[in-house]
Amino acid sequence: DATPEDVGRENKERHYQRFDKPVIFQGGEEADVAEVSFNALANYEEARGRRYVRVVSCNTTGITRVLSALLLNGMGVKKARIFIARRGADPKEHKKGPINDVVPNPATVPSHHGPDVQTILRDIDIVTMAVAVPVTIMHMHMAYLELDSTYTRDAVLEAFAKTPRIYLADVGAGFQSLAQIIEYARDLGRPRADFPEVALFRDSVTVRGNELYLMYGVHQESIVVPENVDAIRAIFGTLPKWTSIEKTDKTLKLSTNGKVYA
Repeated sequence: DATPEDVGRENKERHYQRFDKPVIFQGGEEADVAEVSFNALANYEEARGRRYVRVVSCNTTGITRVLSALLLNGMGVKKARIFIARRGADPKEHKKGPINDVVPNPATVPSHHGPDVQTILRDIDIVTMAVAVPVTIMHMHMAYLELDSTYTRDAVLEAFAKTPRIYLADVGAGFQSLAQIIEYARDLGRPRADFPEVALFRDSVTVRGNELYLMYGVHQESIVVPENVDAIRAIFGTLPKWTSIEKTDKTLKLSTNGKVYA
């Protein structure tokens, strides 16, 4: 169900409940519309056999991937504080803004993204804040993470490099902005200049004791596409987690060099 926000719930009540078929909702719906919120890296197995599953929003997907990359590589996260510069509108939304403004989105703390992450990573201590800015291409996240121990920068970078659906972008290779990420997607010949990977700026990764700082971009139009494909397989149990993720990534021609699907 890829209908606008809240329409999915209406569809559930008016249509879906009458049929014995599984339904996948999107992140614009509240978590209680489904039995489980879904992210392939974090909780693939929890969707098996469920009738109602919700693939979380673009920003929640990005945060969950970054945190999962650390957790899957044995790095505990004691605290996560994420600051989000949200795109003001999608490229096609000509009647939305802001045009010349920065808008608290919302002005209260936390934004909805932190509690949404907790529908998947239930034990994570996370607070998020967000503003809307006058761009359409991508969101930018700035993260402060407190880890459970002291890790080297190389160890952290290796965890991100090995994790599927995370792309390490180097300033020295020409990735100085989010616009250049989208330009790279065009150069790759990707439809609609999609970039489903989290675009993590390698140069931003900084470790001080057990504190980790980083910045990454989230392409709101495409990041959840592979998640929806995996959600279908997870519900029906047709493939194990890592087999499904690898098949999806290769089919969609995501970056797979150096990725570990296990």
